[in-house]
Amino acid sequence: MHQLRDFLLNQRRISGWTQEELSERSGVSVRTIRNLETGSNTNPRRTSVALLLTALGAAPASLSETGPWGGGSGLALMPQQRSESQLERTTTLPPWRGPRPLGDPLVGRSADTRHILAAAQRSRLIVLTGPGGVGKTRLALAAASRLRPLFRDGVAVAELHDCPPEHLEPEGARAELTRVTQGLTRADDHQRGSAHSGRQLLVLDGAEHVAQQTARTVRQLLDEHPGLHLLVTSRRALAVGAAETWEVGPLCVDGQDSRDMTVPSAVELFLHRVQSSLPTLDLGRHLPLVSRLCRLLDGVPLAIEIAAQRLRSLPLTSLLDEETLFQLLDQVDASGLSVHRTLSDSVRWSYDLLPAPHRELLRDLVALPDGFSLDAATTVPSGRSGAVRVAHLLAELADASLIQINRERQYTYRIHALVRHVVGQVERPGGTSSAPWPESDRHPPMAEAEPAAV
Repeated sequence: MHQLRDFLLNQRRISGWTQEELSERSGVSVRTIRNLETGSNTNPRRTSVALLLTALGAAPASLSETGPWGGGSGLALMPQQRSESQLERTTTLPPWRGPRPLGDPLVGRSADTRHILAAAQRSRLIVLTGPGGVGKTRLALAAASRLRPLFRDGVAVAELHDCPPEHLEPEGARAELTRVTQGLTRADDHQRGSAHSGRQLLVLDGAEHVAQQTARTVRQLLDEHPGLHLLVTSRRALAVGAAETWEVGPLCVDGQDSRDMTVPSAVELFLHRVQSSLPTLDLGRHLPLVSRLCRLLDGVPLAIEIAAQRLRSLPLTSLLDEETLFQLLDQVDASGLSVHRTLSDSVRWSYDLLPAPHRELLRDLVALPDGFSLDAATTVPSGRSGAVRVAHLLAELADASLIQINRERQYTYRIHALVRHVVGQVERPGGTSSAPWPESDRHPPMAEAEPAAV
């Protein structure tokens, strides 16, 4: 273990990182890093060591298959002590199938990434939830890329957006989901020669419209493939007891949310996107206006990126009118940043999955100011049917990521400006809605009772 201890200590110092910074980049706790460097931890988890080596730029394959965690000698020879062919073999990453990370750095997601990397060491199922446009897919792919060296059978990514909604076509949704997941797992089973050996990470992206079917499929996959880990993105949490669920929130719009930053992460993202597309445009003198715009957009990354694109044709000041902001942004093609064509489509996707009673309550709630209470929700026209029913519907709107909850002192609720805009568009005279729920089943259960454990 002396070799591992010396390597970690030297590489961290060469990188100029504190133990806290290495912890942030690797997802390994500061306490574990401190114990490794002092030599008090002589039997670390293999996953912890691999995450540290990945963060420091060393191939986790340089760990022998055995070690203090398995009876061997720990670190094998470091790359500079190996032949060229040996080095090539040890630095080859496991395979990746499906959509890949965009490659640009994540902004304001250090805490999210750190949590996901840590959660992957203790759970085989992680679910990322949050509203449309908040960046769940990008975060999941970036985290999967960081975790890739830990899974010798690689990473497979499946997009579920083409699955039919389960409330309209339950059999079709089940069949498509089964086809997608079995296609991925069978291919890897064939490659490794055994259906129950190896380690693989499967990313299922966009499961909100097939949440119940996904929950069933996930339980089955975890039972049948002991080496399989899953990372799922969904606007709705999965009813699987073994899941670690992480709410992905908007970026910070006020103050400083990182010791390395001089501006909030929402502002940093906006400036980064403007710099990429309009390198000659200097917004340094207009940071208060940029901050105001990011607040109007509630820190939602997709909205911020589209607003940055809009500056190619419109001045910043034209985007600061609350009445016209989202109308201007909806005219920008968002297909390069999202699976949806426009910014509003990202919310309409969630709205159109709602049964009629939920839509009715949401329509009334947008008239309330942000930070409303459960008692206030019962005062709206559709809320007078009873406090218990309102609480039930409100909880399901929150589960669908259409309402955000502040849980600090007492629970209060808020609705993002984009959701208010879309609801107002749909419900005003002349607005349209796809009304996907059959008239004979206008209030089906939003979630199904499931066993508490896999």
